[in-house]
Amino acid sequence: MKPKYLSLFLILFFLKSFSQTPISLENAYERAIQNNLNLKSGQLKVDYQNRIQNSALAIDPLNINAEIGQINSAYVDNAFSVNQTLRLPKFYKTQKQVLTEQWKNAMLGLDVQKWQLKREIALVYNNLNYLDEKQKLLKKADSIYSNYYKRSEIRLKAGESNILEKTTAEAYRSQAEIQLQSLMKDREISLHQFNYLINDGEIYGNEKGSFYLLNLDFDENFSGNPTVLSQLEHQKNIENARLEAEKAKLLPSFNLGINSTTMKGNGSDDKYYNGTHRFQSGLVGVALPVFNSAQKSLIEGQKINQQIAENNYDIAVRDFKNRYAKTYGEYQKLKSEIDYYKTKGLKNAQTIMFTADLLSKEGEINYLEYTILVNQSLDIQNRYIDAQNNLNEKIIELNTLKNK
Repeated sequence: MKPKYLSLFLILFFLKSFSQTPISLENAYERAIQNNLNLKSGQLKVDYQNRIQNSALAIDPLNINAEIGQINSAYVDNAFSVNQTLRLPKFYKTQKQVLTEQWKNAMLGLDVQKWQLKREIALVYNNLNYLDEKQKLLKKADSIYSNYYKRSEIRLKAGESNILEKTTAEAYRSQAEIQLQSLMKDREISLHQFNYLINDGEIYGNEKGSFYLLNLDFDENFSGNPTVLSQLEHQKNIENARLEAEKAKLLPSFNLGINSTTMKGNGSDDKYYNGTHRFQSGLVGVALPVFNSAQKSLIEGQKINQQIAENNYDIAVRDFKNRYAKTYGEYQKLKSEIDYYKTKGLKNAQTIMFTADLLSKEGEINYLEYTILVNQSLDIQNRYIDAQNNLNEKIIELNTLKNK
């Protein structure tokens, strides 16, 4: 076996040894949603935001102080005090609202990740189908040039042609083999990416036959991807909640406490003369944010963040509409090209191939004319497959923008 044939055989054997399990695009989505590592990280972010909900109710530490020594007289006394700082309920409510909005945003972010994953899988799946179609065409070319090479050998031995015809046939056949080997490597890479996205522990491959079956669900009133826009809309809620939380920091806080101390010697009550007695008192204080220029600066800055969130939403809506219109225009151009191939192009390619083969066998055209005609027919079929692949990518993009 020649080295180049051996190399091709090893590639084919290696790909088959994967034991790929065919899987539909819909099932690939489902398995990826269950196992994709990026989605698992997104879910952990949701869990984290959920766990820290109660941190909004964090109370300042209880302050406990103790004293011992000559506090009131030459005698040794002891004293202790306990005080606690509390804020108004509105402060804790606004902090809670910020955390709640962040938790909701994490869930919406997970939905955006799923949307992006769905698009990636669809594109990789289509690429696998595309490479399958290219493989069929290259095998067809290899078969044509192999037969042509065999005929040229016979003609050379019979003295009906020269060595140049045989060499040309071998060169075209070798070129088809090299292209096929390169395509196998490309498919191996796409297959690895496909299974990386699914992350199921199994080796999956695409189901055959869906390359020409994608349909567009066109929306004349498209206004943006609902998943992404929902997250951007919610970002405005987060900024609003943060603004209220910053404003709440200007509210006064309260300090409640008690003091207890002993007093030896002459005290305020003569009956405890030369004795020991413990005296108690209560404490109520108010902390007023008098020097609040720094906090007011934060509030003004947060108002700008609100405007940024509003602007980001408007930009996203305009961007989605522009992308949809631009992609749909490209889709229409490719659709016209595909219609041509289906109605005329492929039929012409078949006619050219059939006629070239017939005239070559009858000796009415030389090897140069034959190869030109065969390459022209193969080129038409190849451009049809490329156009269909580009059309499929536009369909996937348009459907994904609609979250379909």
